[in-house]
Amino acid sequence: MTTKRQLVSSVLAASAAAALSFTLTAPAAAANAHTTAPDNGTTVTQQEDRQLTPIDRRYWSDPELRRVLGPPVDSEQDLGEISYRQFENGWMYHTSSTGVHETHGAIADKYTEVGTHYTYGVPVTDELSTPDGVGRFNYFEGTDAIGTASIYWTRYTGAQGTWGPVQQFWGDHGWETGFLSYPTTTTADTPHKPGVFSHFLGADGSGASVYWSPDTGAHSVQGTIREEWAQLGWEDSWLGFPTSNEYDIPGGKRSDFQGGFITWNASTGIATAHRYSSE
Repeated sequence: MTTKRQLVSSVLAASAAAALSFTLTAPAAAANAHTTAPDNGTTVTQQEDRQLTPIDRRYWSDPELRRVLGPPVDSEQDLGEISYRQFENGWMYHTSSTGVHETHGAIADKYTEVGTHYTYGVPVTDELSTPDGVGRFNYFEGTDAIGTASIYWTRYTGAQGTWGPVQQFWGDHGWETGFLSYPTTTTADTPHKPGVFSHFLGADGSGASVYWSPDTGAHSVQGTIREEWAQLGWEDSWLGFPTSNEYDIPGGKRSDFQGGFITWNASTGIATAHRYSSE
């Protein structure tokens, strides 16, 4: 027969064991509390979260981002200051100064085509909608070789990159809401002379270009004047690079170049190239 003293001792022993068990297991339970529950049914615990990189932490905490990027196709790459990971439909990058940003879809395809961070630097924004609602864009940190960069996409132009002095000129003149509108080509070196250029839609759809050279700086050429310059051979013609933007003259417009100028007659709609000796 169990005495009262034995019963009390048994209860106290059981209570002590339970208390000891709680003391040992409670921290482990807290460490395993769920902090994120991704749509795919997996879970990330607090303990696991502390082990995640900034890229993985953002990826697993944002269901919409996971939907847009798709699953990872490679392990995260750590280059010291820069870390990145490729996904089925884009990239994520992290640096201590820029934080974590993504690029996806057609813009990510262009980013890959031009050489990713080796050429354009890391993204400093996520993909965003343009203020006019027509397009999408990412800004990039750039490199010493090209300066800052961006990639803009519309359904009419596809994804096109701009960088350096061309991007600076475009930005100074209103980006896509200015007279140049959206880029239709990616900024590239001019074929035979030192310089870079991009072509644009132009505000009225008639086409525009921005050309830069170390001797002339960056200038735009538009519309019918641009068509005449193109027919003569662009910067390889006797006109050379533009030295002014298009400006008003009595009865029309004019653009100046290294070797001459082109005027446009508003009455006839005709553009005519002139050598400086003909002024």
